[in-house]
Order: sequence, then C-alpha cells, then structure tokens
Amino acid sequence: MKFLVPVLFVLLGIPQARANVDTRESVTRLPIRITGTVTGDNNEPLSGVTVQVKGSAAGTTTNNLGQFTITAADSATLLFSYIGYTSKEVPVSGQNELNVQLKTSTSALDQVVVIGYGSQRRGDITSAISTIKLNDVSERPIVSTSEVLAGKAPGVQVFQPSGAPGADFSVRVRGIASTGGAEPIYVIDGVVASDTHTLDPNDIESISVLKDAAAAGIYGSAGSTNGVVQITTKHGSRGKTRTEVSAYTGIQQIVKKLPVLNGSQYLSLLTDEYANAGSTLPSIPSSLNANNNWQNLVYHTANQTGANANFSGGSQKGTWFLGLGYLDQNGIVHTSDFKRYSLNLKLDQDMNNWLSVGANVSYNRSYTTTIADGASAQHGGTVLAALTVPPIVPVSVKGIYAANFDGTNNPVGNIYDNTNSNAANNLVGNVHAEIKLPFDLKYRSQAGVTLEQFNYNYFLNPFNNAYGISIGGAGSNTSQEVLRYVLDNTLTWDRSFGANAFNVVIGTETVNEKYYNNTQSGRGFATAAVPTLNAATSNQSIYSYQTDWADLSYFGRATYSYDDKYLATATIRADGSSRVGIDNKWGYFPAFSAGWRASKEAFLQNSNFIENLLIRAGWGETGNLPATSLTDYPSYTSLNPGSPYIYGTTTSPGVQLSSPVGNPKLKWESGQQVNIGFDLSVLKGRISLSADYYNKKTTDLIFPETLPATSGNNDGQIIVNLPGNDNNRGEEFALTGFIFKTKDFGWSSTVNMSFNKNEVTGLDSGQIFYYGGIEFGGTGTNQYVSVVKNGLPLGAFYGYKALGVNPQTGNETFADLNHDGVIDPTHDRTYLGSGLPTFVYSWLNNLTYKSFGLDLLLDGVGGNKIFDATRIETEGMSTANNASTAVLRRWTTPGQITDVPKAVFGDPGAANSVPNSSISSRFVESGAFFRLKAATLSYTVKSDGLQHIGVSGIRIYLTGQNLFTVTKYKGYNPEVNQQGVSSTALGIDYGTYPQSRIYTVGANVDL
Repeated sequence: MKFLVPVLFVLLGIPQARANVDTRESVTRLPIRITGTVTGDNNEPLSGVTVQVKGSAAGTTTNNLGQFTITAADSATLLFSYIGYTSKEVPVSGQNELNVQLKTSTSALDQVVVIGYGSQRRGDITSAISTIKLNDVSERPIVSTSEVLAGKAPGVQVFQPSGAPGADFSVRVRGIASTGGAEPIYVIDGVVASDTHTLDPNDIESISVLKDAAAAGIYGSAGSTNGVVQITTKHGSRGKTRTEVSAYTGIQQIVKKLPVLNGSQYLSLLTDEYANAGSTLPSIPSSLNANNNWQNLVYHTANQTGANANFSGGSQKGTWFLGLGYLDQNGIVHTSDFKRYSLNLKLDQDMNNWLSVGANVSYNRSYTTTIADGASAQHGGTVLAALTVPPIVPVSVKGIYAANFDGTNNPVGNIYDNTNSNAANNLVGNVHAEIKLPFDLKYRSQAGVTLEQFNYNYFLNPFNNAYGISIGGAGSNTSQEVLRYVLDNTLTWDRSFGANAFNVVIGTETVNEKYYNNTQSGRGFATAAVPTLNAATSNQSIYSYQTDWADLSYFGRATYSYDDKYLATATIRADGSSRVGIDNKWGYFPAFSAGWRASKEAFLQNSNFIENLLIRAGWGETGNLPATSLTDYPSYTSLNPGSPYIYGTTTSPGVQLSSPVGNPKLKWESGQQVNIGFDLSVLKGRISLSADYYNKKTTDLIFPETLPATSGNNDGQIIVNLPGNDNNRGEEFALTGFIFKTKDFGWSSTVNMSFNKNEVTGLDSGQIFYYGGIEFGGTGTNQYVSVVKNGLPLGAFYGYKALGVNPQTGNETFADLNHDGVIDPTHDRTYLGSGLPTFVYSWLNNLTYKSFGLDLLLDGVGGNKIFDATRIETEGMSTANNASTAVLRRWTTPGQITDVPKAVFGDPGAANSVPNSSISSRFVESGAFFRLKAATLSYTVKSDGLQHIGVSGIRIYLTGQNLFTVTKYKGYNPEVNQQGVSSTALGIDYGTYPQSRIYTVGANVDL
C-alpha cells in the first residue's frame, strides 16, 4: 500500500508531507518533447549533428538549419557529437528547449571514418585519407557526384572536360597513375562501382578519398592505383520522422563567345587565300548573301531546375530513409538537355541483439539529348561549325538547311536535323546481414549489384539538308547493358586490452561482370515521321557483342594502437582475375603504415600551443587490370567473321584473326606508393595543417602494341606489359583556420594545395605511342597531338617548334632540330608541353553574420598547357571556312612583322615543306587559371509562426557558378579536354562544348 500514497497525492494534486513519504526515487519521470538548435563557433547552424540520449539507443540528428527534436525523460542527459567538434553533454533538467553551441576541437580524432571494409577512429588513421564535408550540396546545383569533391581535398583534382548537360566529370587523385585510365574506383555503400551515375548528390552523407596505397591497398585490384572514393548515402535516425525539401531554379549562359569574321572580312580573307595559292577566287553564288554570326544562332540562355525531398525516421529497432530527386538541365546549345529522376531507399533493422539486416538501393532514370561536338564541321561538329561555317551562308534556302561550300551542313541544321537521344537506367544496391559472435567477433555478408543500361537513338532527317536528301536519311540504335554482381564476406575482431587496441578484418570478395551491346543502323527513310529502324530500306546492318569477366579476392587488415600514441596498420590482398594472362592470374598487394602521436608524449602533453601532432608514414602496392575496351580475354586471340570456307561445292562460315592477339603471359599492372605526412592542430583546434609527400610508381604498364604485318592479323595488336614506369611524386597541403569568432560574425577558411610531377621512364628511347588523334577539316586522316614517350609526362604534346613568321615569305618557320637545313617530319618534332597541371589549389571560405551566410569556393591550376586545336581550323586559313578575327593580323606584304602567317588555300607547305597549320607550338597555350567556382549567399528564416504550421525553418539562397575566370587562354574555357576522361590525351580543345555561367535561386525547407 505504501507505493499508492504518492500516486494518489500526484493524481489529486495534493502536496505531500515530506515527513511521511520520500518520493524522490519512486515517482516515474515522464518523457518530454525537447527541441533546440545546435550551432558552431561562429553561431552557424550545424547540420547532421548526432543528438543521443545518454545511456540509450534513442537519438536523432540535426537538420540543415541545425535544429533537432527528441523525446527523453526530464532527468535525462543529451549527448551532442559532430565531426570536428568537441562532444558535449547537456542535462535536460525538465527543459523543453535546449540551444547548444559546439566548439571545434581535435575531438574529431574520436569520430569514426569509413575506410575499406569497415571504419576506423579518425585519430588512428595513419594513411592518406581525406573526408569531405557535404554542407554545400543543397546550396547550389550539383549535377554530378564527382563535382561534390571539387576543391574539397588536397591531391584531388575534379576536372570538367565538357560543358554539355549531364556530362561526366573526371577525378584525378594524385595525378594519373595508369596509361589505361585516370579515374579512381568508387565504393558506394560498400559496393564497388566504376562510376557514380546511379547517385543523386543530394543523397550523399559522407565521402572518404583513399589517396595512398596504404589506404587503398585493401581494394587491391579494380583500378585502386588511381585511388578510391568511398561514398556513404544518407540513412534514417532513431526518433522523430523528418522531412527535408529543397528546390532551385536558375539560368545558364555561355561565358564568352569567340570573335569571328563578318561577311566582308571573310570575303577579303578568301580572296587572299586564292591569290596566295596562285588562282582567282571563284564567283560566289548570289544566294550566299547573309551575314550570320552562327554563335548567336546556336547558343542561348538555358534554364536549370531541380528538386529533392528526403523522408527519414526510425524506431529503437531500425531506421529508414527515402530520397526522391528531379533534375532538368537544358543546355546552352539549342536542343541539348539532360533530365534525371532519382530514388534512394535505405533500410536497417535490428532483428535481435545479435542479428541485424539491411538493404539499400539507389536508382535513377535519365534522358539526354546531345549535339555533336569534338569534331570539325565536316564531321558534324556543331561547336566548330558555329565558328567555321562562312557568315554569308544563309540558315536555309527554300526550306532546306543551307550547306557550306564543301557540302557540309550549317550548325543550325546540325542541331535541328540530327536527333541524338539517350535513355539510361542506373542502379546500385545491396542487401546485407551482420551477426555478432562470441569473443568480440562480427560477421558480415553483403551481396551487391550495379546496373548500367542505356538505349541510344540517332536519326538524320531525309528531307531538310543536302546530305540527308542524298542518302534518304539515316538512323541507328545502340543498346548496352553492364551488370556486375559483388559478394563480400568479412569477419571482424575488435578488442582492447588496457592501453592496447586491436582491430582485425579478414574477408573474401567475388565479382562477376557481364556486358551486352547491340547496334543496328539503316538508311533510306521515306518519311521523317517514322524515325525507327523498321522504316529504313537500305544499308541495314546489325552488330552484336557480349562478354563477361570475373575476379576472386582474399584480403586482410590488422590495426594496432598502443596508448593512443603508437599506431600501425597492415593489409594484404590477393586477387585472381580472368582479365590477365592465364600464366599470371594472381596478383598480391601488401601495404602497411605507422603513426606516432607526438602530442601524447610527456614533453608535449602539457603544451598550450600544440593540441595534436600525428606523424605518419606508409608504403603499399595496388593493382590494375586492362581496360575492358582493350580486352576481357587477354590469353586468347579474338576471331571475327571472315570469308567463307569452300569445300568443293560446299561452303561454311569462315573466321579470321582479330585484335588483339592472345598473350597468356600478360601480368597485373602494379603501383607502389610511399607516403610521409603529418597532421597538426594548434591553438585549441583553431588552426590545423595536414601535409603529405608521396612518390608512386606504376610498373608493368599495360599497352596495346602494334604487331608487324607478317603476323597475319589484320588489326595487328597485342596487349603487353611494357618495361617502363609511370611515376608521380608530389606534395599536398590542407590548412584550415577559424579567422574570426564572435557572437554575430564568423569566418572560417581552408586552403588546399597540391604539387605533382608526372614522368614516364624506362621505355625504349625509340618507342613512341601516339594518342589524341584528330581529323582536321575534311581530311578523314588522324593527326596525333599527344604521345607517350620516355622522359615525358603522360599525354605530352608532340609536334614542331614554331619560331614565328618569316617577314619576307609570310610562312611560319620551324626549328630544324637536326640542323641539316630541311625540316624532317619524323625527327624534327619535339615536346611542346603537357596537359597535366603541376599544381592545383583551392580556397574555401565560410562567412556568417547572424542569419546570413556567404560561402566562396575559388580554385585554379598551373603549370599545364592546352593544345588549342580549334585554332588550326579558325586560324589555318587554308580552306573556304570562316576564321577568327586573329587572322586580321595575317601577313600580306614582304617585310611585315606579325605573328599570323599568310593565307594560302590548300596550305601546300612553307619553304621548309611543313604546312603553316601543322601541329606545332603555335597552337599551344597556357592552361593556368584562377576561378571563382561558386559563391552562395544565404539567409535562414526561423520564427514561431513557422513552427506553428509545422515548418522548422527555411533557408533561402542565391548562388553563382563560374562567375569569373582569370586566364590567358584564348578559347571558350581553359578547363577542357576533347578526349573526355582520357589518361593519354589531355588538355586538347577541338570544338568542345563550352562551359556555362550559372545563376540559381533556391530554398531548403525542413518539416
């Protein structure tokens, strides 16, 4: 009966007599709803802060406005933790509102960072790993996951080869380590993938970049020589259901247009060309009387719109997350666009105290309409056609798009008469189960899948242009599917004994990838109303191809920490693959690293200046396989259909040797890397510096080598390991500081800088491998801009050294390297520079004033060159094409001093037999630039009125991207590469789709 007394008093509202009953321990504390905001040193809201009820599994995270809601007993204590900040415990004490400020500190050492096949305490990491903050993903339009990395980590360059809507970005981690490819591998929620097409950047929670071999070595093969990018997508949290909605809209504009000749200037140029070639300008048809600047007709201001909605929640037993996204990006070239619909679903559930299961899937459907670029007007290139089609050519004549003198279509016709559309499905997902075993063991099994499928359609109208009329129109269809299965099994042991801490992981991985491709084409369409191939009546062809490959791997890692001062990690991985020769199926890749936290020693432990000092060193080896574009079966010679075999009156299908020829001795490409670095934090975490030196060497380079004609192989190639090395060495630095910290104003800043030198060594001095082939004009013959050659960087520009215009002849002169008086087309070419930058830098700034915020991202590169192949077309002055206004300085009279040679139709060659428009240093320019990549001004709205209608807060922002670029480059943009993400043909600009300047307004709403 005694326990009923206090209950009755409570129910009746009667004060209790303390003399009779002590109720302090007997009254049950009822849970209350607690709300609040978490801010940082500068009073800026912190998103993603973990808020947990101490001693309980209940918890939540803060939204984009730093706000949280949680239910707890009025006597509970809340624990607030966030990467880079000191954790804080706050008693509830019956309060319904708690506003908490976290201080920056090296307590980040206690945070957990995702590494290969597991996680590790940040302070125990002894290798080169960068973690990326993602607070700006919802602040500006970010189309590609790779763009999230831009400027965020030292040693990581994010490069945009093309400005086309939906175009891929290129990521380079510490230079380019392989001639077979420059891209790192991506691990999305534990599933290895070759790219990030499946992801909407808004669904990403964290990114870790494993830069050195000691970090990436656990992945052994699959291309980890170029680094590993680990991506973790968002997940739900236990507690209140959350809804986050963001939307934006904006415009895109071409940054600049290139100056070209008008009608009268063009006719004057054409007259000079014919006169200097010893002939008379033919009569111009009267219908060619326009004065078009084709750039004004091709480019326009384009819209870009995006929206995302994230829903999440959970219970004590599990969590769930659902993300939906939409993106509509029109291109600055008419008719080009990119649309994407995305979905991300993640579920985690504790079945009991020893078994947990989970699943997640990221899927998107995209539609892309492209225009042809990266080619001359004669090969359908729209960007070059806008610069080279004569201004006197009208848009259309009698309803048919007018053609140039050489019969090629004008750029407006290219846009509206050619349909290039692509529909793609991309998916990555996994299901996993985790079992807690006795003796601190944990077993995890995960099955993952990645799927990339697309359907591409091309159609040329049979009635609107001369070429289409001549062939009755044309169409093609290509469908492709890449399906990869991955099965991982790991066993983890995690145990501490006093000052000793151990973590051991062993596991296996099985990978199987299947590739399918089908292509059909045809001509002769009776109508444009039916563009499908069933309407084609001639030149019908079918091509089909499929292949698959498999890997089997065993790996292990052990980490050790003593007293949080002496740290060590060792890994080993054994990979077997069908993609190398049967005589060398297995590759073995060890790695180790060690660290010394000097700040824990007695002589520094009481320092008021140094808060953390960790010195790191490591060595490791990683592997690489042949690109699937080369071969999936290197041990065997490929066969193609050939002439039929005849046996008397009987025939049977024949075969012939194809490329490549089998090489059962092909070995793994292997990369070895040394890394030495330190992490320093001073002034109670106000300033931190991370610095690394690395030296990595890739051996057994995998190359396609040309065979002699006597081999009997029509294509004449074999995949071999060259004796040379690809060497990258450099330094990288990351300096972060909190410059101002006041109640209302704050300014934090980070400077990232990296230096890299690339060189190919060990090759035969006479060996030259040519890349970067370009078909200038209507020649149909490749001229090669880049080479791989001993002693030069990858993708080195190779051509003649131009010495200037001869004032007497008007011809360009070139260096006679043999000094024999005759320019030799083979031996007088030389190194002209490299498209690889020698240093990359970025400067990130975050400024806050009360509810206002300003984020600035500035970046740049230096030491690299660009081969402006576009100028060969616009300044070559050897065809009937239009030209750049630079040719107004062309040589016209003997004795004239100028930098532009004379105009000669056909460009038969100067006195030294080398044409003026040859590949030479005349067209090599500096690729260095300094750019304001992004600027975002924001304002956060919080009010009781919003709270009453269920809105936690609203953040409104205005963003500008590519606002200005300081560069000496004469083309559209210095960040360019006509060869896309190639590792052997870099920095080539040949009619590449220009990048755009973007202005965006958007809002984030938390419910």
